[in-house]
Amino acid sequence: MNNMKKRVIAGFTAGLFAVMLPGCAQAKTGSQTEKEAVYLGVKDYGAEETNKDHRDDFLYRFEIDGTEEAMKVNNGTKDGEGNYDYPIQNQLKEGYRYTITIEDDTVTSVEEMVDDSQASYTPSAQGVPGEKTLKNFLLTALEPVGTTLYIYGGGWDWQDEGSAIQTRTLGVSPDWVRFFESQNETYTYKEVDGDETKADPTSSYYPYGGYNEYYYAGLDCSGYLGWALYNTFETEDGQDGYVGGSTGFAQRLSEQGWGEWTQEVKAPDGKTGNGMKPGDIMSINGHVWISLGTCSDGSVVILHSTPSMSRAGQPGGGVQISAIGTSENCEAYQLADRYMSEHFPAWYERYAVRLCDPEVYFTFEGDTAGKFTWDTKGENTGLTDPDGIQDMAPDGVLAALLG
Repeated sequence: MNNMKKRVIAGFTAGLFAVMLPGCAQAKTGSQTEKEAVYLGVKDYGAEETNKDHRDDFLYRFEIDGTEEAMKVNNGTKDGEGNYDYPIQNQLKEGYRYTITIEDDTVTSVEEMVDDSQASYTPSAQGVPGEKTLKNFLLTALEPVGTTLYIYGGGWDWQDEGSAIQTRTLGVSPDWVRFFESQNETYTYKEVDGDETKADPTSSYYPYGGYNEYYYAGLDCSGYLGWALYNTFETEDGQDGYVGGSTGFAQRLSEQGWGEWTQEVKAPDGKTGNGMKPGDIMSINGHVWISLGTCSDGSVVILHSTPSMSRAGQPGGGVQISAIGTSENCEAYQLADRYMSEHFPAWYERYAVRLCDPEVYFTFEGDTAGKFTWDTKGENTGLTDPDGIQDMAPDGVLAALLG
């Protein structure tokens, strides 16, 4: 999980919405049968025995002509270590309609059915794929803000080894928008009220079985950063992805030769701050986030995908602008609150701005976490900075990005 690049999953159809069509067209060719079906999920999802150790023998539920059927799905091909690539599992999404091919009671291929009436989504900020500037990276990172919910394992592939189709595709995934619009302030990424005694794996979006059944529905922190990097550096779908473990993310970027990684990081202290620059990427144990710069009072505005409490008191959250500071009176919180309320009102109705504890967001252990700063002037620079973003304060950065 710590490799920066992951191999491409073969044979995918990216980011399309389902369409409800009448009837069930069938075509037979030899022993193969094609049918229209709605995918309903893994059989016995959430049961103790339905876990990653048994994933090669899972049964998958489909609704065909109003009747539920449970079938095997072809697991794909094995690599040199004997691991399957699960190409079909990496396309299946609950509630979506597909044309499926069945051979000997096994689904051997799926094709998502297109809905021409799908709702469009226009981000408040828009990046340009392949434009390798710091400003464009931050514009791109803003695209999913306020419309993408937190899913643990979201953006990783089904088998939890690399990038999902959605994080190797240009643009905000319609799957994220669809899932956000299907939920409200009662959405929980794991357990109701954050109470482990209320855990119900059968109805949860959390991957209790160790595989990412809801990889497509939203993003976790490293899925989010992997998508943002892909959409900054790549110009077409289906290339190698950038998703990897959060704790070592910043270090891996420095290993690309794109900038400096350091563990000499201190929490903001009054007006002295710690010098977090716009675009800096900070990895702590189990989380990674993007800096939008340090305010004059030492507070920091950030971008990340994180669980946060809704206004209904439920742990949901997702991709958002947050503040690192000691009180809601800090400059970073005031800026985050202003921009989230003005530019992302649907999100703001569900979620207040998250105030992040400096002692948590600047504390880490081990030899892989730390801070990455882009070298915007080096010979092997990953990003240039012709707009001078790296030298701006957060209020200037947000004004340049969102107006």
